[in-house]
Amino acid sequence: MRAMLLALLTLAQVSAQDSDYRLPKGITPSSQVIALALDPSQDGYTGVTTLLLTIDHAVEQIGIYQVDLQMVSIKLKGQGLERELAATVGEWEMSWLGDGELIPAGEYELTIEFRGKFSTDSLGMHRVAFEDNSYIFTQMEAMRARTAFPVFDEPSFKIPYQVTISAPASHAVVSNTPVASREVDDGWQTVAFMQTPPMSSYLLAWAVGPLDSTPLEGLSVPGHVYTPRGHAHELGFVLRETPKIISALEQYFGTAYPYRKLDFVAVPEFAFGAMENAGLVAYRTDLLLIGDQASGRKAENVLNTIAHEVAHMWYGDLVTMAWWDDLWLNEAFATWMARSILEGLYPEYESVLKLPQAGAFPRDQLTSAKPIRRTLRNEAEIIDGLGLKYTKGSAVLRMLEHYVGADVWQQAIRVYVDRFAWKNATEQDLWDVVSETAGIDVGRIAGDYLNQPGFATVQIGKDGTISQHRYLTLGREAADLLWHIPLNVKYKEGDQIHEITYLLDGEIGKIDLPEHVSWVLPDAGANGYYRWQIDPRHFQGLIHDMDELSDREKIGLLGNTEALLNAGELSLADFLAVVNRLLADPHPLVFLPALERVKAIGDDFVGVNNREPFARFIDHALSERFTTVGIDRKPNDSEALIQMRPRLVRVLGEFGSDPRVSAAAAEIADRYLEAPESVDADLAREALRTTALGDDGRRYAQYKQVYLSSSSADQKTNILTSMYFDDPDIVRQHLDFSISADVPAGDAATGLFRFNYVLHDHAILYDWLASNEEAFLKKIPEVYHGILPRIIGASVCSDSNLELLRTFFADRGELYQASLAKTVEGAQLCMERRARHDTALIEFLAQYQ
Repeated sequence: MRAMLLALLTLAQVSAQDSDYRLPKGITPSSQVIALALDPSQDGYTGVTTLLLTIDHAVEQIGIYQVDLQMVSIKLKGQGLERELAATVGEWEMSWLGDGELIPAGEYELTIEFRGKFSTDSLGMHRVAFEDNSYIFTQMEAMRARTAFPVFDEPSFKIPYQVTISAPASHAVVSNTPVASREVDDGWQTVAFMQTPPMSSYLLAWAVGPLDSTPLEGLSVPGHVYTPRGHAHELGFVLRETPKIISALEQYFGTAYPYRKLDFVAVPEFAFGAMENAGLVAYRTDLLLIGDQASGRKAENVLNTIAHEVAHMWYGDLVTMAWWDDLWLNEAFATWMARSILEGLYPEYESVLKLPQAGAFPRDQLTSAKPIRRTLRNEAEIIDGLGLKYTKGSAVLRMLEHYVGADVWQQAIRVYVDRFAWKNATEQDLWDVVSETAGIDVGRIAGDYLNQPGFATVQIGKDGTISQHRYLTLGREAADLLWHIPLNVKYKEGDQIHEITYLLDGEIGKIDLPEHVSWVLPDAGANGYYRWQIDPRHFQGLIHDMDELSDREKIGLLGNTEALLNAGELSLADFLAVVNRLLADPHPLVFLPALERVKAIGDDFVGVNNREPFARFIDHALSERFTTVGIDRKPNDSEALIQMRPRLVRVLGEFGSDPRVSAAAAEIADRYLEAPESVDADLAREALRTTALGDDGRRYAQYKQVYLSSSSADQKTNILTSMYFDDPDIVRQHLDFSISADVPAGDAATGLFRFNYVLHDHAILYDWLASNEEAFLKKIPEVYHGILPRIIGASVCSDSNLELLRTFFADRGELYQASLAKTVEGAQLCMERRARHDTALIEFLAQYQ
């Protein structure tokens, strides 16, 4: 790219680029007007856009982003002249506009007429056919605005936009801002929207089609929820709870919601869960259309998603990253903020017991893991490791919040948002504000976690000596790293429990630990982003006194014990002793993580030689609790119990031998298929899966028929993600169905992903993919392409399936290699664990006769 530019530009070119993959410095847009003619019944559209530009130094060409657009006319007006420019397509999705003559420095008006095609893969400006109607929606993040119109498509170009849309007069037309004017002529309407405040192009959005509009009342600004025709009656829960979340966010930030309106739109085909478009937040339909009553994990997930997306209005939209390297901060902050809001506003869900680091450690422990803050050049690199940006990033933020104190942290966030409102900012800007507010150099702590992969194991000796080294699973090798680690250490001396805070800022440190302590807990509160190891005597004392720990600390202890097992520092028997202790815990959400560990053992370790004794263990450990909680919801059930019950049914149904469970699951599945509102959605999903796992294939036709006829978005998602059948003919039939017009693009990969878990032999999946690769890749969102190895191989735990995975992607290009490396390493770790613990597991299970 650089060589091409040197050939193109004269000595009067713009000042040097930051990098080849970004537009050169020296040409800056100050505003953009976009006019579009959109008809959802057509395949394409037309548009015209005008940008006001400032050119600092004379240039021969103007760079702009566009992908697959036909630029019909390009005119540059300024300095007393109007010039017709031509476009040359370059690298990094840039086009270069010029006429062979020098363009002097000055102020210009660049007008481009263009034509485009609607996307069908849920990205960019995409057309959706849903229940006999057609709609147009947008998904501009990360780098998709350029597929809809020519644009300076970088987050640092934060400018006002004015959007005008012409569309059939019968359709609803909405965008980021309120309507400024609407004119109707000959069956068409022209809707001009108010100019936006300064914003990045990836936050632009609009929707066109026969959408129903429902007022979203109780906000500090006007609000509506737009739904596909005929579905407005399913919004009760969202309409009731959203104002509470907005109010809580306004109170936290100390400022009113920053935009002129807040609309939600339910999108039937979506590549992601939701999108924080300023003033027009988009959601998958199954996150908004959930009826009036919702509970359990489904309700918590919906509330969390709303809080996450609306938190972005301040952090991400009002204050925006300068480049994609800091995307981690956008998503980490919104994830942390949403969890904080739920903990305060909805204590019944006990979100405090869902540790964000629990989702990060398994990915971050891989030697193929990458830092969450690193150079990102294109969309594939943005998607690579995206999930870790949410989980690790939010876990680090929570740790830092506890280190400086919640009140100080909130004060710093308020200062930061106020200081950088309507501007771009970097992660260093945040650390500068937090450091000046707290009087602590927070940046040096945060940088270790953001700019390098992995995490530490902290060892505390019986004399209080502390050391750290990089955590690695047994047999793995990687460069050793060091972190600044804020420790919160709890210990018991006699009958008194004490706490110490300590910043470990090197490889070795020391705390004042009395000589005669019963136990030490190096992560009191379970907020640390590190693993830990203590003297064996202290560890046994900690296990003995486990009831003296908080529920959150018990969950943290379980995760840490598993990490020691995987590092070769603890026996399987010791790990299972901790699991059994928590399986007996009365709190459903303390029991649940232990249950998930049991399920993981069943998934990864159980085969023909130990299935029966494992079933006896499952029955022994879980049947009594099933008898107590039952399968039907009771009026006094806590939200914690409602969340736990579905997974209990699943594990008992999949791995146990209690006939009551399979019969109850089948009854629940039938009831849900007949009347989805009669069963909790989470319980229904696990009942559907459990029933499919034990079925000979006859139920597939039933599931599919209900899926096709259902008008419930949540039911359709539950069914599609529960196709846990293993009959080869059904597998092929369902994979064919998944790329048909009956399945949304964003859901088309679900079949491959689910079958890779169900099937012992993955050969049929690769045979199907080899025969249908072109159609499959065309159907699914393009951002999924690079993670295809994980989609088809996430559950690999055998040599034969690993060889299939490697062989298939061996010659398929660089796009797949990052995901392939992580998937292969995960499979290797699984196989190594199985081999290492096989004998010990058989010995453990022998006691269950």
